[in-house]
Amino acid sequence: MRKLIILSVVFFLRLNVAMPQPANNSTPHLLKNDSILSLVQPEDSLVKVVEKQVNEHLTIISDSRIDSLLKIHRRENIRKGGIDGYRVQIFQGNKDNAYQMKSRFIAKYDSIKVYVLFQSPDFKVRLGDFRNRSEAIKLKYQIEEDFPDAYIFIVDDIVNPLCE
Repeated sequence: MRKLIILSVVFFLRLNVAMPQPANNSTPHLLKNDSILSLVQPEDSLVKVVEKQVNEHLTIISDSRIDSLLKIHRRENIRKGGIDGYRVQIFQGNKDNAYQMKSRFIAKYDSIKVYVLFQSPDFKVRLGDFRNRSEAIKLKYQIEEDFPDAYIFIVDDIVNPLCE
């Protein structure tokens, strides 16, 4: 759902920027030297262009519907309990061995969050909250030397919004 919303926003924005606009001297320009990019005026009377002054150098001009899409996106992330991301899994098995692996890991890497979760019939030990796969791969290669007996791999997961 999130990917669909983001793709539709990107498509809409690219469509509006790519469409040729009639020259209108009353339309404010985005560039100071009055070049090609002019403010895109919506043809639909239900669509409002919103202009937000962030600071003296930055003004955001956007479609008002983007704010409503962002609200939907935030509500969806709250409902899921986090955002889509990645974790590194280092163990899958019984409860006692899972907690032993957790304590072994914390003894060497106390700054990385460790999660033990139960997915019937196994307990799993997962590490970190990564928004992109490359960060998870970096951790995987870092810990492979210290845990050569563990089968370490990267999994898609719902991670905490305030990632590492």
